[in-house]
Amino acid sequence: MLEDKPQSKPSGFYQRYKRLSPGKKAIIIVFLIWLIQALPKWAVVITADGETSAKIMRFFYTPRADIEQ
Repeated sequence: MLEDKPQSKPSGFYQRYKRLSPGKKAIIIVFLIWLIQALPKWAVVITADGETSAKIMRFFYTPRADIEQ
């Protein structure tokens, strides 16, 4: 006889979180706390003035004028 395999339901994030080891849970919590604190700080830095945001964008993105030279 053929046995039917139990159909696995897609588990949500909370179910996956519950199955993690305590060490991995601590790492995720620390990362989330850092992210929650860092996002507003970076938003203020980027939008504070045009000069600061231009320097930050220049670090991540090279303008075409610099590439063509």
